[in-house]
Amino acid sequence: MKNSTAVNETLCKATGLLIRDLRLREEFYQRPFLTTVAPVEMRLRGYFYSVAVCHQTYHLQNAALGLFGWDYLEKVFTQLVQDQDPLLEAGNLNNFSKDELALKLAMLFSPDGKPENTTLDRLEERAQMLKELDEFVSAKFSSSLAHLMETTRSRLMNEDKGFYEILSASSAFSDPMKKKITFLLKLLEEAGMVNIIDKQNFIPIMDYHMQRVLLRIGCVEVTDPYLHASLINHVSLESDEEIRSACIEAFRIIAGISGHAVTKLNDFFWSLGRSCCNVQPLCQFHRCEKEPCTFFQIVDLKEHKDCLFTHVCLGFTHEKYRKLWQPVVVTHYY
Repeated sequence: MKNSTAVNETLCKATGLLIRDLRLREEFYQRPFLTTVAPVEMRLRGYFYSVAVCHQTYHLQNAALGLFGWDYLEKVFTQLVQDQDPLLEAGNLNNFSKDELALKLAMLFSPDGKPENTTLDRLEERAQMLKELDEFVSAKFSSSLAHLMETTRSRLMNEDKGFYEILSASSAFSDPMKKKITFLLKLLEEAGMVNIIDKQNFIPIMDYHMQRVLLRIGCVEVTDPYLHASLINHVSLESDEEIRSACIEAFRIIAGISGHAVTKLNDFFWSLGRSCCNVQPLCQFHRCEKEPCTFFQIVDLKEHKDCLFTHVCLGFTHEKYRKLWQPVVVTHYY
């Protein structure tokens, strides 16, 4: 896949200018997941554990509650924190076998509590990641996430003791592009539990929704015909490293032009890809796939009838961009 993509700086700058004057709704950052009062260690485990298992949740849903993917994860872990559930007690995951913990996860993410009705897949993988994370914190930080936080001195890079350096040693957070770590820290900052000092070292969050949006807008161009066809036809790829890297570079340009923090770009583009630019793009079908629309819930708009990005988006007028899909890969990085 090498040399098969290119960043379109002109479109990145136009996109940055477009979102420069947009604002995010303050109430979005007052939701229970960020504001629930509980012991510090319990809250930290709610954030760490939920992000650790948040990858490729295509099928995760509670239809009765209208919750999908991350929203469902957030709902369940908010409840665990509010209940001060023993599952979130320091070192408690070591008391479960992988199979026992997988069964517990299945029950938590089932509309009726019956494990056979769960919509959370890859249960053993997620359970193993949680157990490894708990063992890692136990061995390195005396089962205290608060101690881990103190060790970093609120830095991403800190002579092998920053967040990026420490957490990368655990399986759940091993992504070389740091998506889960950055997303975790975004939540911790919004919850008032950390204020990262070296923000210049943040690597932009990049998941599949955001890759799809940047490809369709044209901020990242696919120059290889075979790869272009593979994306349109949802063909499985061995790696998405080059596309993800190009998308991260595109986000750095967009952030610089827009003035929005790198971590806040997630709220604009993840919500856009999730609701407005998915299987049936808003610009073509004139409705959002999620109801209520995630983009409208997060971005402060008076109304949201049309996609705001049509003036810069190549996909609005060119089918070869509009049909692009995110790379289809099996990963636990995002």
